[in-house]
Order: sequence, then structure tokens, then C-alpha cells
Amino acid sequence: MASAIENEVTNGMLGVPTLTTAYGVLAAGTTATGPVQNIGTGTAGQALAGAGAGVLPAFTAILATQAQQETGTATDVYVSPGRQQYHPTSAKAHSNWGIVAGAPVIGTSLNVSSLTDTAVGQITVNFTTSFSDANYSVVFSGTFSSTTTLAMTLTTATTSTALISTNSTVTPFSLADSDSGKRTSCVFFGDQ
Repeated sequence: MASAIENEVTNGMLGVPTLTTAYGVLAAGTTATGPVQNIGTGTAGQALAGAGAGVLPAFTAILATQAQQETGTATDVYVSPGRQQYHPTSAKAHSNWGIVAGAPVIGTSLNVSSLTDTAVGQITVNFTTSFSDANYSVVFSGTFSSTTTLAMTLTTATTSTALISTNSTVTPFSLADSDSGKRTSCVFFGDQ
């Protein structure tokens, strides 16, 4: 014989004597007097999204994956700070440095583990996380010496390093260091 509480539940309070999923989210029945429906609990990181009239809402992923960020085409997910850097428009590395006592000293950087003074007018940027391939782009911000303006070029690119050369604009293809304390900056874009 059913208890009084079970009778109250089955006679209009919930429409069912028990619920099948612990901690499940409840939704109204398919009619105004139909039994409630248990939508379930979803998984960590999901949100409950409505699907329109006559359809139960459902748990769905709302955070962009790395793959979605890399393709940059999804319009139904949101980006967390930990995934933002995977978008093609995001800088993957940057460094700002100056020459102090003949050696490069990093001012600020992202994804740059160190700089190597390779030769006169040449600095190797060492990446903390390598690129997927060596077809990345580099944006330079000026450098100069007391006698000339220096043009920066990406001389050699590997997935883990970038060799940056500074060439004199007065004597073409002549490598030269910037003056002590002057700042040089590089920003890298590509796939990691």
C-alpha cells in the first residue's frame, strides 16, 4: 500500500513517486498536468540551454575548446582566459629587450624563455612553447644606433627559436647592435 506522501506525489504534486537521477534538474511535464521530467545533471563545465517551446532544455558545453579557438568559426561557445591564446589573431609570443653591457636583457615577454646574443646584430629568441611549424609571422618595433637606423629582419625561423638580425640602413646588409639601453620589440603570431 502506498504511503500518504507517495499518494500526494502521484496525485498532482510531482506526478511521479520517485525521481530517477539524484541531483537531477526537474522540468515541467509535456502537459500542464503531466508528470515532471528529470533532465539529469550534465557534466562539469556544461550549462542548461533552452531549446525552444515543446522541447526539453539540455545540458551543453559552453566553453570553447582549443580546436574551436584555432579554427575561429564557432559562434555558440564562449572563450575562457585559458583558451584565448589559441585564436589565430592572438599573439603567441612577444619580447621587449634592451642591450646592456653588450648583452640582451628582457624587459617584458610572453612565451620567451630567454634571448641569446648570437653575434653582432643578431639575437636568438628562444620560445617556451614551440610553434607547430616555422611559418609564423613577426612584427618588429624599431631599434637604432647612434649613427644609423637599423632595420630588423627574421633571418632564421625554427619552431623553437627565431634569429632576429638588425641591419644598418646606411651600409646595407651590415649587421649592427642597437645602442645600450635602447628597446627592441618583437611580436609573434602563428599556430602552437
